[in-house]
Amino acid sequence: MTIRHFVMTGMALLALSGAAAGQATSTSDTTKGGTQFTSESMTGEVVWVQENWLVARMEPHQNYAFFNVPAGREFMIDGQKKHIADLKMGTTLTAVVVTRQTPVTVRTVSTLNATVWWVQGNFVILTHENGENHEYQVPESYRFTVEGKPASVHDLRKGMKVSATKIVEEPHTDMATETIVTGKAPK
Repeated sequence: MTIRHFVMTGMALLALSGAAAGQATSTSDTTKGGTQFTSESMTGEVVWVQENWLVARMEPHQNYAFFNVPAGREFMIDGQKKHIADLKMGTTLTAVVVTRQTPVTVRTVSTLNATVWWVQGNFVILTHENGENHEYQVPESYRFTVEGKPASVHDLRKGMKVSATKIVEEPHTDMATETIVTGKAPK
């Protein structure tokens, strides 16, 4: 079991829906991992241009590739800025695509204070501070805090004041690309 699954299942108090907004205290923080850069280069010769469409014969396999060029894209041809309408057949283009990937984890910790209204096995109904009852299916490994000490769902009794903490980690990757196109016009 991965750490992510352990945190999400082992610490997940709210297995059944019913957590009402404003009843738990939540804090979030974001952690970023090491950024990785990759680059890819491709070269081709312009064989056809019309509006924003460009067809190039790609090196080294001589296959044809079609590109829908974004409006305003600039090409550096022989050191001068050009647009797609300025490209001539036979121009050799080299595109370098640099990709930046940064792993990001958003960790949210929510704390809930409640009173045990009913408990049976791994099922508990808690009365939140606003007076609403909510029911939960609690994993065996989860620990509540009762009078400053850890307690399993089996230790709970009606009327006990409990504190519960839920930790959710949401990993994702921030990604950005930058493409630089240079070229050499035919002689």
